[in-house]
Amino acid sequence: MLLTPLLLTLGSLVAPAPADTREVRKQFVELAGKQDRAGVQALWRAHPTAVLPAIDADLEGSLRLREKSADADPAAITALQQRALWGATAAVEGGTHPLLLDYASAFVGWNEAEQKRFREGQKLVGASGEALAKGDAQAALEAAQQALQRTGPLGDWWGSQMACDAIAAAEARLGHHEKALESASFARVLARDLGLAGDEYGALRKMVESARALGRTQRARAACDAALPLARQLGDEAGLKELEALHAQLAPAK
Repeated sequence: MLLTPLLLTLGSLVAPAPADTREVRKQFVELAGKQDRAGVQALWRAHPTAVLPAIDADLEGSLRLREKSADADPAAITALQQRALWGATAAVEGGTHPLLLDYASAFVGWNEAEQKRFREGQKLVGASGEALAKGDAQAALEAAQQALQRTGPLGDWWGSQMACDAIAAAEARLGHHEKALESASFARVLARDLGLAGDEYGALRKMVESARALGRTQRARAACDAALPLARQLGDEAGLKELEALHAQLAPAK
């Protein structure tokens, strides 16, 4: 599920894709052509945030071929799918991103109706972001919930991650902080297991906000502890200062 600017208007701090994503993708294709499993595992370890985009380019590419023409070359589609599966298997066997293989294997197995549901999920996440940007949190919540209903049964974990994040943003805007905390927690776990550091960071920021609103200080501090190293990794200097100040406020009294 490719990210677009529209999908980033969900009220979270989502880091941009790393500058090396295209180069990682290029290296992945070259290593896959040589079936160099050790090489691609080293690539994944060196660039963990670029793994899913590199693999998803093949998954989305195979789907676009199907959508473009009923006469699309089956061999070309299969080649893209097999490379994605090979890359995801290498990632899991190499100890990174445990959900990638499940996501990739689900993706390549969808029939035409399921592919349409996948596209519906993407559109609904986008619609949720649009509604939230316009101040209609209830419409944003309903669209995000519908997105989750489509993505979850498909094994579209990237879509589910974005749907959970959108639900959390809408619930928080509506003042439903317990529900927001629940959805942000799910979004955080999915993002971590998919290697989406920016999205994990955004979900953790939501968890801090809602846990504080609920008076759950210890949980807010734990989320803050997890968010701090990601703020440094992602280079969010402003967010780092905010989190450090919050962390001091949330520290237990001596």
